[in-house]
Order: sequence, then C-alpha cells, then structure tokens
Amino acid sequence: MLKVRPAPSIPYLVLAASAQALAAFLLAERLGSLAAAALLGLASLLILVLPSALPQARAELARVWQRLTWWHWLWLMLCGSGLVFRIREAQAAREAPVDFWAGYRVALVALVALVLAIRLALGRTAWLPSLFRGLVGAVAVYSLMCAVSTLWSVYPAWTLYKSAEFFVDVALLAAILMHTRSTEDFKGLFDWTWLLCVTAMVMIWVGALVWPAEAFLRGVGSLGVQLQGVFPLMSANGVGELAGILAVVALVRLQFIGRGGSPRALYFLLFLASVLTLALSQTRSAILGFLVGAALVLLLSKRIRTLVFFVWLLVMLLSVTTFGEVFRTYMQRGQSEEAFESLSGRVSWWTVGWQKFVERPLAGYGGYAGARFTALEEIGETSTSTIHNTYFEVLLGLGVPGLIPVLFALLGTWRILLPGVRNTPPRSLERQLAVEAVGVLAVLTLRTLFSSALVWHPELIFLQLLGYAEFLRRRKVSVRRSRRAVARRATAGLRAPSPSPRGLRLASGFPGQ
Repeated sequence: MLKVRPAPSIPYLVLAASAQALAAFLLAERLGSLAAAALLGLASLLILVLPSALPQARAELARVWQRLTWWHWLWLMLCGSGLVFRIREAQAAREAPVDFWAGYRVALVALVALVLAIRLALGRTAWLPSLFRGLVGAVAVYSLMCAVSTLWSVYPAWTLYKSAEFFVDVALLAAILMHTRSTEDFKGLFDWTWLLCVTAMVMIWVGALVWPAEAFLRGVGSLGVQLQGVFPLMSANGVGELAGILAVVALVRLQFIGRGGSPRALYFLLFLASVLTLALSQTRSAILGFLVGAALVLLLSKRIRTLVFFVWLLVMLLSVTTFGEVFRTYMQRGQSEEAFESLSGRVSWWTVGWQKFVERPLAGYGGYAGARFTALEEIGETSTSTIHNTYFEVLLGLGVPGLIPVLFALLGTWRILLPGVRNTPPRSLERQLAVEAVGVLAVLTLRTLFSSALVWHPELIFLQLLGYAEFLRRRKVSVRRSRRAVARRATAGLRAPSPSPRGLRLASGFPGQ
C-alpha cells in the first residue's frame, strides 16, 4: 500500500515564513546579504524536511540508546575530555600545567583508565593482548614511544601526560574490539560517534545564535563571515573538518538505506546542514577532503553515472562560466596572493620545523612537546598547540622512528578498508560501513597535511576507522585459521591407517565371533 506523508500544516508554514522574514532582516544586518541568503535558503528547505525528519530522528535515537553498553559511556567521556573551553599560552601551560579545565580533562581520562584497569584485573575484559595486535598495536607502540621520549623531552611532564592520554584512547579501542563480535556491533560504535559529532555541530549553531559576534568572524573571504565554535571553543578548521565528515556520512547513508520507512529525510537534513556549516567555515582543506571523500563514496557505491555527471558539470562550469574564478576567490578567503600561497603562514611554520627536525632527526624533542615548545615558541606562536601538520608533529616529537608506526597504521587502514569494499555483498551492512569508513578516512587523510590528526587526543574518529579495519583483519585471520584447522583434521582422517579385521572384531565387543 502506498504511504502518503502528510504535508506541513498551514499554521506551521505561516509561522515559519514569519520567522524567516524576521531572520532575513536581522541576519542581513549582522552577517551580510550573501551569508544571510545562504542561511535562509537552507531554512526554507528545513521547513519542508523537518516534519518528516523529527520522527525519524526520535526513532534513530531510540535505536542507538537500546544498544548502549559500558564502553559507549567511556567513549563519551574521552570525547568530553577533548572539549576546549579556554586557550592558554605556552608559558601559562608551563607555569600552571593543571588549571580547572585541565583538571576536568585529567579527571575524565583518569576515570576511563580506572574502569579499564578494574575490568582487566577482574578478568571482565582482557584487553591487554588485544592492545598489541595488528593496527591497534601500531598506534599503541607509538604512544609508548612517546612515553619513553619523556626521558629527553623539552617538557617531560607535558610529554608524559599527553602520551598517557593517547594510550588510554588506544586501550579503550582494544577493549571494544574484545566485545564486538559482529558488524552490527561495530555499527553501534559508528552510530554513537556520529551522534556525538552531530551534537557538537548543534552546539556550534547554538553558540552562533547566542553569541553571533564571537561565532562569526567578520570580513573573511567572499562570504564576509567565518563560522567557529564558541562553547566549547572550536576553530573554523575544526568546524570544517567536523562538517565535512558528517556530510560524507550522510551521503553514504543516503546511498545505502532503503526507501520504504527509512530515515532518508533525516540524513538529507544532516547533509544540508553539514554542507552549509562546511561552506561557512571556509576551511579549504576540509572542503577538498569532502570533495575527495564524496567522489570515493559515489565510485565505491557504483554511482558511476552520478559521478560522471558531476564531473561533466564541473568541467562545463569551469569552461563556460566564471565559476572557476568565483571558486578561487572563495578559496582564497580574502587573503593576499602571498598569504594564500604560504597556506596562511603554515609554510613558514614548517620551514622552522624542518630546521629543528634536522638538528635531531632520530630522537626528536619529546612526544607532543617538540612542535609546541621548540618550533612554535621560536616563531612566537605561543597560543597554538600544534604545528598543523601530522607528519611534522611526529617528526619533531620522536624523529624518523616515530613516523614508522603512524604511517603503518594509516596505510594499513587504507589497505584493509579498500578490499573490504570490494569483497562484500553490494547492499550489505559490511559494504556500507566500509564505504563510510573510506569516505571519512579520505577527509582525515587530506587533513593530516594541515592539522595534527591521527595521533592527538581524542582522535576517536580515526581510531574508530582503524578499529573497524582491525576488526575486518582479525575476522579474516580467524576464518583462515578455522579453515586450516578443518583441513588438518580432514587430512589427519584420510591418513589414519585402516583397521585390520581382528581390530574390527575387537572393537565390536564380540571378540569370539
């Protein structure tokens, strides 16, 4: 029977139109006409989608809630410990390492470590053997290498604590892998992580509504504004990365979920909100990461015609219209040619970082301390915690040896996930999670060139993707071992000597016959 969805009621539409008219007046005055038009255009679509999306959101939340277990709450604690509520100078971090907000962060990480230790001691979760296997073992080794570098670190206390934080993240992932027996179990981790990300994006927009002057940086680029998080604090780059990841997730879910009774309106709403947030963040690397991730999603989802259409449309826009110039102006973000080509000054940071690395290429200056307390302090960037490049961050911390496990983990995750897409049934949950993981991993991989991703607490999104790749690897190894065991038993049965007639008589229990 055909299901007809009720259209929005007339009072609802009248109220929404009145709110839009008021918002148009306020936003045009505060944000500028272009940004206001973008926001209002999205609002018009939301008015039509929201009545269908809200019931679907309630159903999805109920489904996620029913699957929660003890490690989901520990995952939430680690996510909460990574929230930023103040920015400190490097000197302030040296003089007072533990202020109120640092104490809040330490307390959450310590609580997670305590729960893991208790479960290990009681034999409830034997996560220690799982910690040093496969891809998880690579990131665990990296965290231990950082801890050892405390012996020669330029700031030993900082190195030791940051290493302990990341080790707890990895230990929790190892524990989760001991309790995920099926793909459905791992989807529960994906859903929980994306729910936390959506909550973070909602908080960004709540902050934009409550504190618009702080949330929207004025005079940035062709849009005139740039969105950032206010409470908790989140840079525009962080906002863009979060939005790019959620846009890829929503695109994957729209490709794989069925049409009848499925939350299509919910994921369509998430996709629109994420793309708008990404555009307002004006984060160049996140935008490029999203485009690469979306192309991979369409390719791996067998949407070849859709991908070819968009490529053809892009070529036509670049050839016939001024779209290329408009896009370059948008990506240039109002910067001079010199600033644009220097990647907002990052090239000068990396130049100083390379000089420091050459001085100590094999040992570095201590995990998590090398970039902030040597290169960045030298150029006066005392309020920046990372050098905005994962590989320079690792090289300055541990030298060349530290880069080996990080590259092993990243490339190994790619190596397992891509075949995981090809070797699964087309419409299966395994295929959906593999495509989802590859799309998000594309965003993160591109962002490693401009941020300290992968190895910085709490890098839960990357650890989740790595964990799914490790889950696939361990399942494959288990199946292979089972087949070998069956083959050995079968071979042993074939090679067993045939019993003699006398042996048969004795075995029958009638020796006299």
